[in-house]
Amino acid sequence: MILRTSSSHEEGCERQWSIVTKEFIGDEQGKLKALKISEVEVKREAGKAPSFVEIPGSEKLIPCELALLAMGFLHPQHNGLLDQLGIEYDERGNVKATRYQTSVEGVFATGDLRRGQSLVVWAISEGREAAIAVDKF
Repeated sequence: MILRTSSSHEEGCERQWSIVTKEFIGDEQGKLKALKISEVEVKREAGKAPSFVEIPGSEKLIPCELALLAMGFLHPQHNGLLDQLGIEYDERGNVKATRYQTSVEGVFATGDLRRGQSLVVWAISEGREAAIAVDKF
């Protein structure tokens, strides 16, 4: 593991390690104003998976007006549109697509839906490639 410093860090970003977000705090209008966080430490017990334990007295508020959540997933939600269309899935549960076209003619898939959780640069590239495939179709 290598700690890298990006331009955002050089511009004054503050890194915080081993914290957990406990609550999103809103104002009277429901707009985000802070995050309630606590420091955590790893608890290791023989024969058990490591877990995080909150450090008593470490809770604090961080002013915040915008929170962006980057949340991984295993595969797209099947229940709903995908199942209703009869879309086929690959062995990982992602949408099966050949040259971005799904098992349903005229229905295309790209990005996380097709390849699974990945980097945004892949989503951009796949979006462009899928657009070409749709245009050819």
